[in-house]
Amino acid sequence: MASRAPAFVLCAAALVRSAAGLWLGFRPFDDTYITFRYSSNLAAGHGFVYNLGEPVLGTTAPLWALVLALAAALGVPIEHGALVISLACDAASAFLIFSILSTLGYGGVVAAAGGLLFLGMFDFLSLARSGMESSFFVCLVLASLWSVTSRRVISAAVFAAFAALTRPEGALLPIIVAWSLWYYRSDVSRRELTAAVAALCTIVSAWAAYAVKTFGSVVPQSVVAKSALFDDPALAQFSWNNLALFFLRGQYGGEIFTRTHLQLMPVVSVLAGAGAMALAWSFVRSPSRRTLPRLVVLVFFPAAYVAGMAVSHAFTYFPWYYAPIYPFLAALAPVGTSAVSGSSNAAVAGVAGILVAANLVAAVTVKMPAGRTSFWVQGYFDVSAGVPREPSVRVAAPEIGAIGWRVWPATIIDLEGLVTPDAVGKVPTDLLKLHLPEYLIVRTDNAAQLLTTLQRGEWFDRTYEVVSRRRDPNADREFRTYKKKGEE
Repeated sequence: MASRAPAFVLCAAALVRSAAGLWLGFRPFDDTYITFRYSSNLAAGHGFVYNLGEPVLGTTAPLWALVLALAAALGVPIEHGALVISLACDAASAFLIFSILSTLGYGGVVAAAGGLLFLGMFDFLSLARSGMESSFFVCLVLASLWSVTSRRVISAAVFAAFAALTRPEGALLPIIVAWSLWYYRSDVSRRELTAAVAALCTIVSAWAAYAVKTFGSVVPQSVVAKSALFDDPALAQFSWNNLALFFLRGQYGGEIFTRTHLQLMPVVSVLAGAGAMALAWSFVRSPSRRTLPRLVVLVFFPAAYVAGMAVSHAFTYFPWYYAPIYPFLAALAPVGTSAVSGSSNAAVAGVAGILVAANLVAAVTVKMPAGRTSFWVQGYFDVSAGVPREPSVRVAAPEIGAIGWRVWPATIIDLEGLVTPDAVGKVPTDLLKLHLPEYLIVRTDNAAQLLTTLQRGEWFDRTYEVVSRRRDPNADREFRTYKKKGEE
């Protein structure tokens, strides 16, 4: 019975966390609604499109869009489906962390501590509540790694392929699967090896063939647009600073992601670093079939992920890009505690309990109160309410998530190019002059340069007028809708 205690504790914690997530409810980002609109169109039979009749791959999470479309087709509202699926994925991820650590030879206390710490990270709960693909992706990553540790090479390949279709960074997993196929080649049958390779290649190639035929490329347009937008030395420095601050003070993002030392993020980072170094030292000191899998499964993916995203300057304005780091911090911190304390179960359990308690204190005293001030999505909803919901109506905007969701099926002209390829590399004012959309919707802080440029030209004042405005009660900014004059 004692050997089952860690699993029982983990199960209870997962149930409590899921209940808390449902009680706190759905809390989206603006970008959440980009994928939602793809899902809604797909469920309604309009195809994998953002704007009706325009095949552009503007989401980096096609499999997540498909999952939500299936939920919508079954009558489940997409917002509710995203929240419930994400919370269920997080519960599964906690047990996968537990199983991975157990299979790698760690005791029940270390394994349970990893799962509990993951469940106790409030910032990841906030990501799960956002409707983004974060929880789904992390669950697929962990499922593939658990399959690797369990030498289930076929499921490892399938989960790796699904992860690659959920986020581009999932392409790191086939590298680990390929290593496992070579490393465990004497432990699995030739039939399993062949089936694993076939499954991985079939799933990925099927999507690639569809993407090339439908969109002209497997590279999402959103990746192309963001690469053009954020190729800036100042933003590169911003990204590096955010990454450093993540390990020192916690998640970037503001409001519900307000940084605070109360959650003891430096302690988590130091312990996780100690765990990674202990694994590396164990392998150097004694390379074996036990030490190498630990190093590959627990260290390779997060190290490669962080390095790749940092070099591409991705840690700028997107909180969900930090999501894949959390489960590995949660898994490595108990490993590091065990190494530092001389394998003391009491120390592992005590430290994990303190870290979970610290996250709860930070959530209640800092993050949740700050989160109540968010008006971002609601502001866009308010000023979009008067836009006719017809495909012939064109709406231009530099942020298209909440706007596109609220005015569907109106056509969106994305001034940043995520779903409008013509916008990439083009000055927004030139794009507006070219298309002369019926509406322009902006937020005055992030569109300040655009508005300043427009106000210098008499053509804009002659052509457009403000028809709706909403001041953010918590920030010095305003949401505005401009309407083309003479439009009914």
